[in-house]
Amino acid sequence: MKNKVVWIGTKESDILHTNHFFSNSITACGSGKSHNISFSVSQNRRINYNVNNPEYTQFLLKQMEMVVEKDSEVEFMYYNPYYAHLLNPVLLQHVCCLNSKSIMDMLRSKCEMRTLAAKYIPIVPYERVLGKELYNKLNLCFLNNGKKYIIQQNISSGGEGTFVISDAKETLTCSENEVYLLSPYYEKNIPINVNFIIFDEEIFIFPPSIQIIQQINGKLLFKGTDFNAEKYANYLDKEVIWQNTFRLASALKAMGYRGICGFDYIQTKSQLLFLECNPRFQASTYLLNLTLEKEGLPSIQELNYMAFNHRKAVKFDAYTLNVTYSCIAPSYQTYLKNSSIREEWFQHPSVFEILTDGLKADMHFVEDAYLYRVIFSKSITDITPEFDLISYDNLQTASEDWYKKIISGDLLALKIGLLNQGIFISKAALNFIQNYGGIKDSVFDSIDLILNNGIIINCPYKINYADFSPFFLEYFSGQLELHYYDKCLGPVSLEPNNPDKDRITRNSNVPYRRLSYSGGDRLRIHHTDICVFKRGNNCCQFCNLPVNGFDYTFEDIQEVIDFYLTKGGFRHILIGGGSESISHESDTVLKIVHYIREKNNSPIYLMCLPIQNDAELESLYHAGITEIGFNIEIWDDKIAKKLMPGKGRISRETYMNALKNARKIWKKPYSVRSLLIVGLEPAINTEEAVHMLCQEGIMPILSVFRPLPNSQMSEFLPPTNEILYNLYKRLDKICNIYNQHLGPNCTACQNNTLSLPW
Repeated sequence: MKNKVVWIGTKESDILHTNHFFSNSITACGSGKSHNISFSVSQNRRINYNVNNPEYTQFLLKQMEMVVEKDSEVEFMYYNPYYAHLLNPVLLQHVCCLNSKSIMDMLRSKCEMRTLAAKYIPIVPYERVLGKELYNKLNLCFLNNGKKYIIQQNISSGGEGTFVISDAKETLTCSENEVYLLSPYYEKNIPINVNFIIFDEEIFIFPPSIQIIQQINGKLLFKGTDFNAEKYANYLDKEVIWQNTFRLASALKAMGYRGICGFDYIQTKSQLLFLECNPRFQASTYLLNLTLEKEGLPSIQELNYMAFNHRKAVKFDAYTLNVTYSCIAPSYQTYLKNSSIREEWFQHPSVFEILTDGLKADMHFVEDAYLYRVIFSKSITDITPEFDLISYDNLQTASEDWYKKIISGDLLALKIGLLNQGIFISKAALNFIQNYGGIKDSVFDSIDLILNNGIIINCPYKINYADFSPFFLEYFSGQLELHYYDKCLGPVSLEPNNPDKDRITRNSNVPYRRLSYSGGDRLRIHHTDICVFKRGNNCCQFCNLPVNGFDYTFEDIQEVIDFYLTKGGFRHILIGGGSESISHESDTVLKIVHYIREKNNSPIYLMCLPIQNDAELESLYHAGITEIGFNIEIWDDKIAKKLMPGKGRISRETYMNALKNARKIWKKPYSVRSLLIVGLEPAINTEEAVHMLCQEGIMPILSVFRPLPNSQMSEFLPPTNEILYNLYKRLDKICNIYNQHLGPNCTACQNNTLSLPW
């Protein structure tokens, strides 16, 4: 292999895992150290390299000329070879791996490529429109059906020049004589990218990757890649992807094209559609190189060089490479000022590496400028039941609309953000908290944050990607503050730690925390040592309650109750947390209630499995239970049986009968309720459930799915903030129809539910 090849590209990090193939690099973004010449470092600013920048172009020319002066045998390899054709003849003769300009022009043209592709494979339908005709054309389209459309510049990359249009009146700056593509907007789709290399005799097709596309300011921008496509086997047919890629790539090969290339597709619910061709290296190429290096194989850049030099590559099955990496590549947004990297990210167990490419905090950033890449060793995307591709909100850039909701005081948006994204605790804040008793662990690996208005919100702080959360606790002048990106949202406080949680019962040496939990204005009493479904190895897949039980007696429960009744500090009592065998759960609960009522008249809320026997319900009511809940959790019976193999065997009909019977006994409004988990089934199921519950006078309670560590669903993704926000609005309207509310009715107990005070 030659070692006098210089990389000309957007990022220095693109060639980190290329087996030292390159002697040097000249890049838009890079360290500016060792063998890299960096425009961003030399200018102390980051540009959006997907948009033409004359100053950067001149920088490249000057640096390339200096390299040639020092070494007349040097070769340049471009990330995007098309731009080599804009060089002067002297520099052009030093460029390697270059197809003809006529082929490159055709492949870069979205119109021409879709026209060619349509001869071989299904494509996204489109219409070629001049800028001056676009407004009238859109008016006609919206008049006919009112659907959304995609407007694309004929030549663009990275999502620049790609816009979602939902109204002909939307502002869109167009050049009159420029060509645009007008296509239908497939809102439900999986974006796919495929790298391939064309040799003289063969075509190497690499595994498909999922593209993370985010809509920001109307543009659909590329924000990351996930190679874990195997998890989408129910939606993607890898054989079809390979066949379609091979057919069209073979056509390019026959035209004389050689080397690296990429195709973008979208997978709809019914078919795979070709979108565009990228005759260059791909943003996802880097992750392929990581795997090729691990397997002891040449990098994509080395294979590209072989292809142009008529060499035969090492024989291997490129399409079956086991690529498990994913990445995010945030860009700078002026409204966020989001250029910082937390040192904690480098220690995150799922982070493989972080590529900064010379990023410095004091740089100047233009809108949509590249910032950094975070490489993960696992998948960071998922498909919702509604066929929406999602990633973790903490790994995405907040849209300007969502950002404005948070900083303008939209309580619903703030609560959803904190419930879903959690919170990062700075070192200063953590030191302050530890000096005042430490963090009080709440349920679900979280803390309870108390806002300045007294509202309590349950925030995860050590699960999923909470370290990446834009919400963070800071400490200044004796006060904890809640921040969101660059904005301080105000002073906050935390519930003090419970100094008594590790007290030991006299009878069985059981820690109080195994039998109780004190939080908000409520005391929870656990009526069983272990959930009956945990004991039977058929537990709910989203649960991470302890698997092992412990020995205790009723005297231990009495001791804990006595202690907290004496100590006080709560308004009401909850009995629940894990399920006991349905055959004698009522008996255990009755004993606890009778004991409490001998000493205390606080309201008592019972959460348990559905009780079918009316006499048992009457006994519980007369013993002193003031509120009762049978939590359906998952409305669809099939999904319930899959995700709750034990509890899911109890039918929805059984739950509804028990709830209706309870409603006949507990007549006070909001005293009978049922909890539903949002994010584990289609939203339409949850809407149906809320309808059914409300019309029977049963209060619905919404708990947002949270992938807990040590649960079987720890790698699943929660619904996004936007999904939750819109769903809440719809469900709240349903409740209003029946004069109901999304519960619970206790403001303090709303801390971990999708609800607001009313």
